[in-house]
Amino acid sequence: MEKLLNIAIIGCGNLMYHFVYDCMKRMPFRLAAVSHTNEAELNRFTDRYVVPKVYRDHNDMLKHEQLDAVICFPTDVHSHYTIAKDCLLAHTHVFMERPPCLTMEQARDLLDLQNHTQKYVMTRFNKRFTTAYMMAKEIIERDEFGSITMYMSKFQGSESASDEAFLFNHVSHHIDLARYLLGEIKSVHVDKVKVNDHMVGFNISFITDSSAIGVIQSGSLQKIEYPMERVEITGIGSNVIVDNIRHLEYNRPAPKRDGFQLEKLVDGGDTLLWNPNHGNMSNFSYYGFEHQMHHFITSILNHAVPTPNMQDTIHTIELLEQINTLIQKE
Repeated sequence: MEKLLNIAIIGCGNLMYHFVYDCMKRMPFRLAAVSHTNEAELNRFTDRYVVPKVYRDHNDMLKHEQLDAVICFPTDVHSHYTIAKDCLLAHTHVFMERPPCLTMEQARDLLDLQNHTQKYVMTRFNKRFTTAYMMAKEIIERDEFGSITMYMSKFQGSESASDEAFLFNHVSHHIDLARYLLGEIKSVHVDKVKVNDHMVGFNISFITDSSAIGVIQSGSLQKIEYPMERVEITGIGSNVIVDNIRHLEYNRPAPKRDGFQLEKLVDGGDTLLWNPNHGNMSNFSYYGFEHQMHHFITSILNHAVPTPNMQDTIHTIELLEQINTLIQKE
């Protein structure tokens, strides 16, 4: 019989109800309980799914349930740190919505608790597990790609509650993605364009420890249903582009063609493309949720260390705090 992880959920809002819980259906876990502060959203979730126990207060749930891990998708980003800390103090692993905290003081506290309890806070930076970005990372690590020289990331979303909210809720993904793809970032500079209290654009330029230069252009300036994004990484003589998550293009030096011979598509030379085959019936989203949650659950089952945990995430929080400080000075 397959071993199952005993898991509880904190936060049954729209993302969990409409998407995340469905991503978990093939995972080796048993749902023990859920906790949510919004009664209408909680009832909506329990009406749709079989839930053994329901709690209004997550601390009551942590006290009374024997849990291996908790999946946390709270609706208020300011509650992430407190909930993650409560889970660690209850000696349970936690998969936390991004970011797990908002300051370096909070990050250091969570890291200390993680080290003390040997329970891990894994952050929902799912772009590290997104199919196209995983492919891009494998490509840029090939010898043929050469050293990474330049990086460009574009991400646009709809109006946000504040500059800080857009930074921590959305830009955080691409800060962490840049670290995942390029390594550590040693310096950042921020320029800002502001339309009103809910519409802002950031131009974040940086230099990595390996001396690559990059820019992340992101803003709440496009009124669209789902943010559009693009990442381009330049090596030496080639580049790789991920366009809107589901399209990857690896551009390599093409062989010379003068038109006087039988031409052929050259493996290892011409541009290599990836698009998912939509003819295959699958509920797999390619956004990384399934990959990351499977990694989290199976790591705990196998007594392995899930990543990114606070040992890694603390470096993303440090950059976000630096950027937020620069934004406030604008």
